[in-house]
Amino acid sequence: MPIIYTITLLFITFLMTYLYFKYSCKKELKAFIDSFLDSQQSIMAVYDAKGLRLINRAGLELFGYSSLSTLRGSHSDIVDFFIEEEGCLSKYTYGKRWIESIYNDKKNRNNTVKVKIFSKRDELEYYFYLKISKMHDSKEYLLTFNDITKLEQDKNKIQKLAELDPLTQIYNRVKLNEIFRTLFFNAKKYNSVVTMILFDIDHFKQINDNYGHNVGDNVLKELASLVRGLLRKEDIFARWGGEEFVIVLEGASLQETKKLASRLREEIEKFPFDIVEHITCSFGVTEFTQRDTEALFFERSDEALYEAKESGRNRVVVKEAK
Repeated sequence: MPIIYTITLLFITFLMTYLYFKYSCKKELKAFIDSFLDSQQSIMAVYDAKGLRLINRAGLELFGYSSLSTLRGSHSDIVDFFIEEEGCLSKYTYGKRWIESIYNDKKNRNNTVKVKIFSKRDELEYYFYLKISKMHDSKEYLLTFNDITKLEQDKNKIQKLAELDPLTQIYNRVKLNEIFRTLFFNAKKYNSVVTMILFDIDHFKQINDNYGHNVGDNVLKELASLVRGLLRKEDIFARWGGEEFVIVLEGASLQETKKLASRLREEIEKFPFDIVEHITCSFGVTEFTQRDTEALFFERSDEALYEAKESGRNRVVVKEAK
């Protein structure tokens, strides 16, 4: 967390604590605090034992309300606005006493959590670091939201670059190996069904030789787009390398996987590719067994693909474990 941000929070906490002692009139104190909070660009809120007591203008705008009373009339707690996502706090993470739970969590020394919020102001999603500070000698908590949306967007871009093939925009080999580990663990532990389709483009070298590598790259992109459109959202599709692709299915039988491979073969054969117009692919299909290792599973699908090539190409071969 930036040092300036931490210093600012300490200053705000000190200032508001000081104000409690300086002002004897509660109305004057509340007016001053309201004015101070509204002057801040960051979302800031104050909670006490009864719930949300104050929220500044930036927070009201984000949540889409004109006043604290209208907000509290629709929501008992701003945690209602937190979107559930891995790594982010949601309304179900700690329950009703979420502020105290975060503040008293000894493992979270900074009393800071990440939250995702849908803004009614512009109908966009934002990420924040939420810092919880307790007023000195008080039962009130100051909540400060530091906008980290840009950081999250940059992180997601880097993550996508790390796991996607830059040419075809499907998973790359590194990401597929990572997925394999989880799939195989689940398959062995829960005896779940996992099948694989390994396929490549027939005579792809001739395409590069006759038309050039740029055309070959376009064929790979067109093929990946075509196949991706024929798969379910949960199906795993990756470029293994060169003109070779992998599809991994969970919960599909060997017969269903063969049927899918046959459909892909037919759709590819009749698809009008740019410049080259016509290509075909060969397919190897197999199913994971409890005796398999990752290497054996992939080796069997590779053998099936080799048999498809040797027997004339543009066909599907299924190979079961012996």
